[in-house]
Amino acid sequence: MVKLLHYNEWSETAYTLHLITQMMGKVKLVRMPAQPGWGHIVLHFTPQGLTTGLIPNGERSFAINLNLDTSTVFTQTVSGDTAGFSLRNNTSVSEYYNDFKKMLAALVCDTVINEVPQEMGTRTPFYDDTQKRDYESCAARDFYQMYVYAHNALLDFASPFRGKKLLPSFFWGTFDVSTVLFSGKPSPFPGSGVIEVNGFDEQFFEAGFWAGDPNLADPSFFIMPYPFIKDDLSDKPVSPDKVVWSTAKMEYFFSLKDALTYPDPEAAIREFLQSTFGVVTKHEAWECIDWFTQPLTIPVHRNQGS
Repeated sequence: MVKLLHYNEWSETAYTLHLITQMMGKVKLVRMPAQPGWGHIVLHFTPQGLTTGLIPNGERSFAINLNLDTSTVFTQTVSGDTAGFSLRNNTSVSEYYNDFKKMLAALVCDTVINEVPQEMGTRTPFYDDTQKRDYESCAARDFYQMYVYAHNALLDFASPFRGKKLLPSFFWGTFDVSTVLFSGKPSPFPGSGVIEVNGFDEQFFEAGFWAGDPNLADPSFFIMPYPFIKDDLSDKPVSPDKVVWSTAKMEYFFSLKDALTYPDPEAAIREFLQSTFGVVTKHEAWECIDWFTQPLTIPVHRNQGS
């Protein structure tokens, strides 16, 4: 069973990991060919942590990896050259950023990035964030196990969807793991902002999991539809019974704490994802929904003992 980790139990480690993943993601942002909906910037899951995946750089193409088993960040090129640094106690983001730049420079893949954090509470540039913080490796691994648990649930939900989709990936801006299902209907963002204009330009259903923050410590699954729903959906029948429609955010939430109270938490999470998907797509009049949700005929072979 997955261990529940409240944000306030590991806030310093969470902050450090959030900023480290932002550094990794910003390198990928600069170097990868652009994709719709920022699909080119996400991080991917490995058995030990997170990776950028292969980033183009000619004969020196490389990947940046965060290994939570060994508490290290390292870069490896296709030629096999490796450089990295360790996550440790009493260390600031500024110090890690210096390590990060040295790591890239050592492999001839130095990259100029935006050094200001995005989509989080702090706007202090990496090089100016000098507060010392401790790093708890056990908490980091517990965090990752929660995210793997969520990743697998989201993968099971999204995989049969026949339309355009982004399978569960780590979004370093908002520090969540999410999957996005698209309807194919254009829906340009009505405001400004490079993130919003390029991330919200098509009707979609985002399902994700988030570790919490200083304002809300409970890790939770969430549903964020776009275009943003303006109607109160709290009277729509969804399940399980502990699912909440937030009128403040106009999103559905299902805390991991509540999910773990059910006899079969995985079934409860699956029910949450499927029932909210049904409500949202009906409310938003998705076209082609019958085809998108037509069951696959591909045989499924699973190890029942796993």
